[in-house]
Amino acid sequence: MAKKGMNIKYKSRKRERNKYDPTLNKDDAFKSTIKIFISVGIFLGLMYLGVYGMEKLGVFQAGYTAPTKENKIDYEYINVGTVFNRSDKVYLVMFDDYSTNISHDMYINTLLGESKLPVYKVDMSKNENSVYASDKGNKKALRSNELKINGRTLIKISNGRIKDYIEGSNNIEAYLK
Repeated sequence: MAKKGMNIKYKSRKRERNKYDPTLNKDDAFKSTIKIFISVGIFLGLMYLGVYGMEKLGVFQAGYTAPTKENKIDYEYINVGTVFNRSDKVYLVMFDDYSTNISHDMYINTLLGESKLPVYKVDMSKNENSVYASDKGNKKALRSNELKINGRTLIKISNGRIKDYIEGSNNIEAYLK
């Protein structure tokens, strides 16, 4: 006794999958191995011809060396911020404009080279050091941020404090003699 208008849904048949089962016989395996070896041989041959052609064109020039980038640490020139924290107990610090390769006063550099104390140089032409340039020097500075440098200046530091503060080329020459 089915009711009028009642729809009965039947399950659809399950879809059958492709049950392709390729079996590889010896002839097919041999052919595929031969194809692989030929492909690899062609690839290596093309690579060899490419390198040989580039060599003939001069891409690989004899004597070419790639530029090297060296990080060079300069122990002679220091920044103003490190003037008071050197490892030496007593040392000299020369403040000058070293922006040009020509030394302004060779005699002072010779006297500094003959000094028994370690000598550090501060290049006042650099941006980080030019902040400390001033018209009037501060001879009583205790920290590097208090330093004021007026032109060519030589400072002798002993135990982290300024012992001698000399300004001007003539005064520095007299002091170093």
